[in-house]
Amino acid sequence: METKENLNKNEIRRQKREALKSLSKSLVARRDKGEYMGNEDDTVNGLLRFYYACKGYTNLKTFHEWKKEGCSVRKGEKALLIWGTPVASKAEKQRIEELKKQGKEEEEKEDYFPVCYLFAECQVHKSEKAD
Repeated sequence: METKENLNKNEIRRQKREALKSLSKSLVARRDKGEYMGNEDDTVNGLLRFYYACKGYTNLKTFHEWKKEGCSVRKGEKALLIWGTPVASKAEKQRIEELKKQGKEEEEKEDYFPVCYLFAECQVHKSEKAD
């Protein structure tokens, strides 16, 4: 049974995912109309990075990547969202393996793209190390 807090977190995740879907569709539609010409990477994530760069958010990295560089995210900063690497569930991987063993081809299934949370250089600061 899910707690009220978990339901709220799941709802927030769902809302962020829907907002990212909407933004992605909008950017792809604009690209298809001829906007964003000259953008080197015309993938959905490339368009999202270009969109964020136009708003002043450059040098995007994950929380852990910034941490490795000795930086921390400023309090109150909100992550910028892009799509992560597609993943398949364990059950889906097993199903594909079974089909391969039987010599059958797998039917195409829509990939699940997780949301990736990034922070821009302007959202972080160098952490001060204690001596």
